[in-house]
Amino acid sequence: MRMLRLLLPGALLLLTACGGNTGLPFSADPLQGCFATSARKPADFRIEKEGGQYFVSFNRDGQWQREPSALHKASTSEISRYFRDDAAQIDSALIRMAGGFGIFHFNKSASLKGKASDSDYMALMLIGAGPVYAVRCD
Repeated sequence: MRMLRLLLPGALLLLTACGGNTGLPFSADPLQGCFATSARKPADFRIEKEGGQYFVSFNRDGQWQREPSALHKASTSEISRYFRDDAAQIDSALIRMAGGFGIFHFNKSASLKGKASDSDYMALMLIGAGPVYAVRCD
């Protein structure tokens, strides 16, 4: 009985956290959500899935502008074009076939050069490549 009293508050907290739209950046699909170039910045872009296809929207002057073309879920060979020696460390990726954008989700044990220790993501954008962070969608 004592154990039940100890577990009950934690269970209630979990139920509260899972209820409603909390706006948390995490989803069952690691490629969906909002992302920023810094963990403390508002979202720079978001990835949404509609009709089985992924789309990216960029936050420009406080307005979300969705790119018209769908992103492509990259194969291992396509990932190796971006990470020649480290493709096995990438769990999944979305790329724009015309170029200029890609988001890459690392495996849990990934240790490749350029990976931030506090992020499981890297993005390729027109402004360059680097770590990005899953952030709250506002």
